[in-house]
Amino acid sequence: MRFEHGEMEALVMADDDILAKIQAGWAQTAARDKARYADERVPEDVHWETEYRYENSADPQQTLNLYYPAKRRNATLPTVIDVHGGGWFYGDRNLNRNYCRYLASQGYAVMGMGYRLLPDVDVRGQIQDIFASLRWLSHFCPQRGFDLDHVLLTGDSAGGHLASLVACIQQSEELQELFGVDRVNFNFTLVALVCPVAEPGKLPEAAGDMSDMAAFYLDKLSGGDAALADHLNFYQVAKDLKLPPFMLIGGQNDSFYLQSQALLEVFAADKVTYTTKLWPASAGPYLKHVFNVQHWEWPESIETNLAMLRQFDALSKQRDEAEADDEDDL
Repeated sequence: MRFEHGEMEALVMADDDILAKIQAGWAQTAARDKARYADERVPEDVHWETEYRYENSADPQQTLNLYYPAKRRNATLPTVIDVHGGGWFYGDRNLNRNYCRYLASQGYAVMGMGYRLLPDVDVRGQIQDIFASLRWLSHFCPQRGFDLDHVLLTGDSAGGHLASLVACIQQSEELQELFGVDRVNFNFTLVALVCPVAEPGKLPEAAGDMSDMAAFYLDKLSGGDAALADHLNFYQVAKDLKLPPFMLIGGQNDSFYLQSQALLEVFAADKVTYTTKLWPASAGPYLKHVFNVQHWEWPESIETNLAMLRQFDALSKQRDEAEADDEDDL
């Protein structure tokens, strides 16, 4: 398709207007998050270390935080890796800090990373950042007590999308080549997706500003790369892969519940092993998008997050028992 000069200028202006609208919306979200953190109770008895640079870069997004129980019972702890949400345009390593603190308070070593955001990079750049943080974890965190034989990967909203891609890319040399990453030297015991937007191609089918501007989001995610555009959705990358068990967390009052329904269809079609923690609409209208991450202290959030951790524990135990049986057979 060819554009005359005036038509191209109009398109650029339209894109600038859309970007300005998106950034203004996320600025409002940032103000609400700041007010929420000012009022939110901070989980106690947690030690945290902040602003580790996982790349040789001055970019503040390419940093991560580590969280541990203040009083450890064991030298090593099972690992939780958290990928924050924010519509691919918003957030940093601190966005989910109280959620990560709560998980650590339950006896886990937790890492939460930032990653570069749209429109500065496309989804390939975001995936590369996440894999870089995982490599940093594998190099520097076993001596800090992170048990990388038992790893829970979790992400919420857009972070759930990125976590789902990471799980698939880890299992596919073809995807590793497309996204420009190498697999890391540990595996995921469980991948828990919280209200994930793992099928961004379905954004136009929903309601709201993000759906109204879906074409812009999809264009920025792919960066105009046709091959990348064909590998944005979980259903496009998961087929024929041997994936770890998944857990889908959310509820019918999630504004993106259509995404959870679509993901369940993909799980069934691709025979992915999965469990769910999905709250019915009758449980309460306040159980909205990523409620258990934004409001860790709510009773429903604690129930949800403990269900995730217990599923992780159960799968870790199964793996340990299977490995012990294999050793006995030698």
